[in-house]
Amino acid sequence: MSAIFSYGREAACERVGRELERVRSGGDVLPLVIKGNFGNGKTHFLNIIAQKAEKMNFAVSFISLSKETPFDKLDRLYRRAAAGLYLPGCSQPGFVSLLETLQPGSDQADEILNYAARNLHPKLEVVLKNYLDGSGDAYNQHILASDLSGDFVPNAQLKSIHRLNFGKALSLTPFKVKEHSFDYFRFLSRLIQAAGYAGWAILFDEFEQLMYLGITARTNAYLNAARFMAPSFGMTATYTVFSASSNLWSELIWKQKNSDYDNVPQKLAAKDRQYDIPTVREVFSSFLKENLFLDTLSAFDVRRMLQAVRDQHALAYDWQAPEDIGPATAGIPADRPLRTVIRALVEWLDLQYLYGGKPEIETVMPEELLPDDFPDNEAGNEDLTVKRS
Repeated sequence: MSAIFSYGREAACERVGRELERVRSGGDVLPLVIKGNFGNGKTHFLNIIAQKAEKMNFAVSFISLSKETPFDKLDRLYRRAAAGLYLPGCSQPGFVSLLETLQPGSDQADEILNYAARNLHPKLEVVLKNYLDGSGDAYNQHILASDLSGDFVPNAQLKSIHRLNFGKALSLTPFKVKEHSFDYFRFLSRLIQAAGYAGWAILFDEFEQLMYLGITARTNAYLNAARFMAPSFGMTATYTVFSASSNLWSELIWKQKNSDYDNVPQKLAAKDRQYDIPTVREVFSSFLKENLFLDTLSAFDVRRMLQAVRDQHALAYDWQAPEDIGPATAGIPADRPLRTVIRALVEWLDLQYLYGGKPEIETVMPEELLPDDFPDNEAGNEDLTVKRS
């Protein structure tokens, strides 16, 4: 199905392929910012990237940002990244299958342990060492694997496990979630490479969720984004994609008054954090330079996409779908988002398959709400009403 949703995006797909090859061949750290209007296929395009990356032997994490997973909280991002990690050839996501490739005493395990000792918070080396060389107690192994998956074990419990495994006390530097969580991303990127994969593709969807954060949280979110954009922060062979609605730029980052481009550096200066201002400026620059705009598809590309959806529907249900699909979308205004048109077609085909006849489809979509006028109860998706004649 991903080929269908690449219609009209061929140039964008070629660019992604070139950048993935750079990461695979050179171990580069590259960002890509996808922006587009509401309903124009950004999430579909992320899925295209995911499938292309998997075919090129990349591990892939797909993370949808939300109130529960905001971009200013690296620990929450990591838990989602580890839980949603897809390895090439594996149908189910999860981090544990990757961790299980580490064998005690192997060159791969020694490499990861040495990397952790030299570059990461001491806690990660201790967790790894206890996981690999401990007594093998099933419960403790589960606790240690959960820590490496992002459910951080308290230092006191880790010290108890260490004493049980090695018979001696452990002195450990305090682990601070806000300061040290990114070390887990660095660990995982290294582990993915050590396991023989080409790299790690991290796909962040709904990046416009930044608009719902306060300025302090947004400032931290921009600084977090910088960590995924350059190798100087310790990631290796990583392709990070940020997908956001176009209004993130017009209504927040570069709006005419009170833009984040101006306000965030001022916020940092007020907190005597001038040293972070160049990093934030570089992030804004990357958002401008490294972006890929998904424009509205031409009528030709939309038509052939809808025809392909019809063909897939016919194949899935083993029936003769109507050649003429014009009635399915005839009542939909031209300015409706692409996903609304596709949903209307699928609904029309479902009704044709089940009942025959000529269903009429009417769509009603409320105006998109911005953060300042968002009601207490969250707005729903467009309302799709189907009438049968």
